[in-house]
Amino acid sequence: MDFVVNEITKRLYEYLATDVHGIRRVVLQAFVKMKSLTADTLHRMLRERGFCITLKQVTAMLGVIHSKLGILHAHKNSYDSRYEYSLKEKYEGIVRKALASI
Repeated sequence: MDFVVNEITKRLYEYLATDVHGIRRVVLQAFVKMKSLTADTLHRMLRERGFCITLKQVTAMLGVIHSKLGILHAHKNSYDSRYEYSLKEKYEGIVRKALASI
């Protein structure tokens, strides 16, 4: 288990270190604060904060965070509904610590 946590922590720090515009940081802060979001909601939040980003870019970012970092849980209520992403509880502390240190 320690290896998995260490690997996720390393990947999370690398992911945030390459954040040029601050979008990744805002996305992770939103998940820590709101616990569960859809791509549409997150896109709207980012646009309101002044980021010039498309919905397709937001969904790609969520896909990377979900698949490469492994800190998000994706859930779909029905066939025709949108995916709802939430931060896995066991990684919330790691994300908070990474956001505070970068």
